[in-house]
Amino acid sequence: MKKTSKKTVHVRVIKQLAIGLSVEADDGSRGLVRAREISWDENRRANWKKKYPIGWKGQATIITLDNSQTIEFSIRLAEKDPWDDLASRIHNEKIFVGIVGGVVGYGAFIEIAPGISGLLHRSQLPVWFKGDPLNLFWPGDKVKVTVRAIDYGQRRISLSLPFSQVPEEDKNLRNVSSMSSMKDSGCPLPSITSNLTEFIRKGTAKKHILVVEDEPEQRVALSNWLRKIGQRVEVAENSEKALALLQKTQPDIAIIDIGLPKINGAQLAEMILDQWPKVRVISTTDWARADEMMEMLEKLQARGVELLIKPLLPEDIIHLLENQGKGFLSPLPNNVEENRAELTLSEVSASNESQKIKALLQQFRLLLGFEQVILFTFDSAQRSVSILEQSGGTQFGKKVISSLIFSPVRDVAESRQAIFVNEISPLYEERFRYLLEFIPTMKSCIGVPVFVQTTASYALFAIDAKPHQISNEQRAYATAMALAISSVLEQYIFQEKAILMQRAALIGQLTRALVHEINNLIAPLASRLGNLQEKLSLLEKSPHPLDLQEQRNHLVESELIEFQTYIRKIIGTTRMFGHIAAKEKNEILRVDKIIEETLFLLRDTSNRLHVTFLFTPPDEFVVIRNQGAALEQVLLNIMLNAIQQISELRPDIGGWVRISLQSRPSNSTSLRILVEDNGPGIHVSLWEKIFDVGFTTRRDGSGIGLYISRSLMEQMGGKVYIQDSQVLGGTTFAVEVPC
Repeated sequence: MKKTSKKTVHVRVIKQLAIGLSVEADDGSRGLVRAREISWDENRRANWKKKYPIGWKGQATIITLDNSQTIEFSIRLAEKDPWDDLASRIHNEKIFVGIVGGVVGYGAFIEIAPGISGLLHRSQLPVWFKGDPLNLFWPGDKVKVTVRAIDYGQRRISLSLPFSQVPEEDKNLRNVSSMSSMKDSGCPLPSITSNLTEFIRKGTAKKHILVVEDEPEQRVALSNWLRKIGQRVEVAENSEKALALLQKTQPDIAIIDIGLPKINGAQLAEMILDQWPKVRVISTTDWARADEMMEMLEKLQARGVELLIKPLLPEDIIHLLENQGKGFLSPLPNNVEENRAELTLSEVSASNESQKIKALLQQFRLLLGFEQVILFTFDSAQRSVSILEQSGGTQFGKKVISSLIFSPVRDVAESRQAIFVNEISPLYEERFRYLLEFIPTMKSCIGVPVFVQTTASYALFAIDAKPHQISNEQRAYATAMALAISSVLEQYIFQEKAILMQRAALIGQLTRALVHEINNLIAPLASRLGNLQEKLSLLEKSPHPLDLQEQRNHLVESELIEFQTYIRKIIGTTRMFGHIAAKEKNEILRVDKIIEETLFLLRDTSNRLHVTFLFTPPDEFVVIRNQGAALEQVLLNIMLNAIQQISELRPDIGGWVRISLQSRPSNSTSLRILVEDNGPGIHVSLWEKIFDVGFTTRRDGSGIGLYISRSLMEQMGGKVYIQDSQVLGGTTFAVEVPC
């Protein structure tokens, strides 16, 4: 049993031991300071060998031991006793984020302040938790706790878990899980009738409009609607007929379908802009075609052509006639270069891998002392050799050199046999003939195969203009470098496949959500139609035949308005899903819309698993330029992971996921999106491990989602990481996106 005296002495560290410090007091007595007695501060205890080197001097309190001649000291007791002012620092309602110090079968010991630990007994764990505390808590984990009771005499603290609550709602916080539709949340859809009535009441100048549309139904519907509101309309089913009409008379507005046969709509628009610049040109197409022709559409947009996304709604046309403004694609902001290169995910990924390989080739060249290093690709199907990357010497670019299929490059790549030539003597000239034609100054070379599981084969060559005595160490280094390059290529190939898998999963999620939403919107239509027929039948039996026609008209008109509302919701839903599916390149993004679209995709899953989504919209629009598909995929992976973790922990109770945007300083170059949940939490020691490929804590997990999320963010120039996590208290992921 230890007894602590209050005597404080001056000590000096004379030796560092495995269990602590060997110290000497001023009176010459020597003793031990165990690691736990060094400091109340966790950081100082963890780094005590650096903080308390040999020669350190300070105060220590003597600890005497019964039945022992060994003197022990405590440095931390000489500083202060944290129990002295404990009562003023702790009250029962305060929530502490503690650190797990140890775990036993009956609970976990948790440090809630430097030098102050308490016991969270297993009886205080939630009733739905049926596991063992030894599996739930790991040393170093964070846990939110409250103080139940304090025994000052025995220096014991009893802890409990705080009552779990949904985050307090404010006027900006929205429960998006219960929204009928993300796109129309917060404001009712205005009726077509009211829009049209208001438009006609205000009046508008009569326009001469040319409609060029090859689909008969859409051509008739659009032209009839325009005539209905008093516009002069001419129609053409293809570009040739439209050009013939334009030769005779020039309209005020030309509404052109992009997908016209032969001369497409984009080409027709350019002709009109060149020959009849006073004609206002409007292009129409769906999101899929818009994505395919984005480069052409952006060029037209730069010349003032507006874009309307099909299917068109009457309010689209009203907006078009009321405003000389913009369609759905607005001009690029002035601070963004319009000629900026647009890269897809695969192009960005390939660019990153290219930089890694170039760095390895440069390192290889410098350490070997060779003039030039080239990584060749041999395509057995095309029977061609090309340069993938190179370092030093003449830069040939990534071109195909057909003649090299008859050179040692092919032998090394295809047969996978390394070659080491100290000097290319006349004996070797015939074998190296085609390689010498390509690099005439070559006098020595090293060629090693790069093993990659693909249809293509690779060969790494180091070439120099003077002879070399190639050592065994250089041979081994060349083989090792080939393995390093192989690892980079394999990682790139795996990432490409994984991204395709994730994209397919996103499309699958998109399809399921689309079917679910369309079914939800179509089902009421059938019901309302049945109700309308029933009500009309009842009207026929009315005892007041004079009012019959008026009642019938009123009933039909009110039901038609409802039908129109549902149809417009269906059109709006298909538009949104088409927009999500089409995202791939860099684009101007409203971050709140990206978040809402992601939540919309997961709404059915979250509702089924009793998980509530909470989103706090920003006070003002946050706009960035980046890859919408990649950002949406990252957010979907993180949110889906949160839903699954909550469902596995509390299948019958569920939980919540909150998404928020952190305000950024004016000089910041990135935006931070936080995804917080009240799931099981993640052990501190796994905060980085969960991003490793193949790692998962769920029985049915793939271990790919978070790995791909981090890879995508790195390719976008951003990052994703765990900002905080507490066992049974939830996790907060941070996604930092370049602006």
